[in-house]
Amino acid sequence: MKTIETWFYVGLLAVILIFGVGMYYEGAISHASTSTQSSSNEYNITLVITNQNYLSSAGRDQPAFYVLENGKLMSSSQIYLPGDSLIRMTIINYDSGPGSVSSAYSKVSGTLNNTEYVFNNSMVNSTAQSGQWISSVPSSNLSHTFTVAQLNLNIMIPSQSIVVAYFHTPASGVLNWQCEVDCGAGSSGWGGAMDTPGWMQGEIVVD
Repeated sequence: MKTIETWFYVGLLAVILIFGVGMYYEGAISHASTSTQSSSNEYNITLVITNQNYLSSAGRDQPAFYVLENGKLMSSSQIYLPGDSLIRMTIINYDSGPGSVSSAYSKVSGTLNNTEYVFNNSMVNSTAQSGQWISSVPSSNLSHTFTVAQLNLNIMIPSQSIVVAYFHTPASGVLNWQCEVDCGAGSSGWGGAMDTPGWMQGEIVVD
């Protein structure tokens, strides 16, 4: 509990940083399709990845996704999103990685223009206002992905970074999300967090 509270305050600081410099990357949002954005409601969600979470089935610390909701870090086993909406997803990643990924997931996909905005790569707590739109991440600097096969959505998450990505949801449905980087336990890296809901996989409930 103490660890989660600690990560909450660190995460909250990063969220404040995001909104404080929001105009920096919002000014670049013209990179995405304006007509597409105007056709849907926009919904904001923030995920936080931490790496100091003890998973008993793995016998050691494992990385985990959390949903930052009403000032608290909540389980990501089920993520709720509105249907037929433009989603702005912010991912605050404190994990350093790196890990390997299949070539099928080596590029950003399913987002507006198949790009994402990476902010403060490798220095998530920095106050420096630096960032760029990217379409891929070198495997040597890749920490995680947020992948939803049903949407052809693949958000790449560099080590210790803040990522902002825009994508659309369908009208309704239950979708599966998964990290496609071998960041779990066991010789393959696909045990532990990788096969545990609320850690490196879960569901998205769209309604």
